[in-house]
Amino acid sequence: MVLVRSLSNSSPSPLDRALRAYRRLNLALPAQKRPTRAVKRAKRLNSTEVVRLVERYSSGGTVYELATEFGVHRTTVSEHLKAVGVQMRRQPLTPVQVRNAARLYASGLSLVDVGRHLGVHASTVNLALRERGVLMRKPWDHLRQHKAAPHHPLTE
Repeated sequence: MVLVRSLSNSSPSPLDRALRAYRRLNLALPAQKRPTRAVKRAKRLNSTEVVRLVERYSSGGTVYELATEFGVHRTTVSEHLKAVGVQMRRQPLTPVQVRNAARLYASGLSLVDVGRHLGVHASTVNLALRERGVLMRKPWDHLRQHKAAPHHPLTE
């Protein structure tokens, strides 16, 4: 039995491993203090900062840029802008706009043209029409239709 233990490849028991790890600990050193996280307080914007925020957003600044610039979270920027009645960019289309987009798209306009008409990006139109269940044309179908009918529905 002694020979079997000394010649075998068996791994040490969990207790043996724990005892070895304990013996390797240097208990003479003081325990390291864990760093504490500072509690962050939300920064509040005063009325002049909100006016600047609105001006910067209106001149093309993004919510993310303004959040960094003013040292607040992006949702804080959005909340301030909405509170003063600013129309947010990159918003989904309203039901009326979706109906208009579907009508324009069905008339033969491309997504880009419909987007230009509504003042939004083509991908916004695409998403809204797909969510409504509109069957999207293939790009080559649009080209064929466009060549066959040179008129433009918005110019009529």
